[in-house]
Amino acid sequence: MHMKRPDDILILAIWQFFAAVLSLAGVLLISLFFLPAMAWLYDYARTGAAWGLSILLFFIGTYLLVSLIGGIGLLNGREYGRLFSLYQAGASLLLFPLGTAAGIFGLIYLNRQDTRMYFKKL
Repeated sequence: MHMKRPDDILILAIWQFFAAVLSLAGVLLISLFFLPAMAWLYDYARTGAAWGLSILLFFIGTYLLVSLIGGIGLLNGREYGRLFSLYQAGASLLLFPLGTAAGIFGLIYLNRQDTRMYFKKL
């Protein structure tokens, strides 16, 4: 038996890809503008900036990958897509206001019984 994909899954997948594009823009912004600006810093300031930007790039890059994998998994109706989307929704709660709203919607919707059954179909 093949279940029809719920419409809200498409909305969540669009949010996932939108978040990935914004994350990519953030990575490019940091890489093109902030990393080169570190050359003007001296000693501990340069070291601190390098550590801070590296940690920021790690978290943004991880968010980007989780968003992409979650969006692809949602569109394919895979359980891993639901799980990655739950992780992304939890992280999105920190991105007030749009991310918070999308995160709440994602956490509630992806934990509903009918949504879980859709992803358990395979």
